[in-house]
Amino acid sequence: MENKDYIAIVQCHLVKQRCSGYFCEKAFHERTGGFASYSPDKAYRTLYLTCGGCCGRPLHRKLSNLVHKIKAKEGVDKERIVVQLSSCMTKDSYHGPACPHLGYLKELIARLGLDVCEDTSISQKAEARRKAGLYRE
Repeated sequence: MENKDYIAIVQCHLVKQRCSGYFCEKAFHERTGGFASYSPDKAYRTLYLTCGGCCGRPLHRKLSNLVHKIKAKEGVDKERIVVQLSSCMTKDSYHGPACPHLGYLKELIARLGLDVCEDTSISQKAEARRKAGLYRE
């Protein structure tokens, strides 16, 4: 993560209709959960997006726009951007099951030449439920 300066945090469009994203934002600022590998001493720029709804195809257009605009306006190359898929997309939780289009979303992100990381906030309660077999890994 040392060469990354910009994080595009992607949340499920359906979940975002009722979730403020508070725990994802908190995990980023505390560098916990999916953000544990990010340096606490570095000031990253962040952008919160949704996938655009099932099947997630709008995400490709959103990220393509980001890559184009940030290069044109600020000279930021796509190699300095990482896409962080939120836990509501990557894991079973009280929001629901993991995104059924997760593989497709990763393919769309890869087509743009962007790196992708999984998870944001990791709930202790959800982790306990995964270990108990109530949620899938």
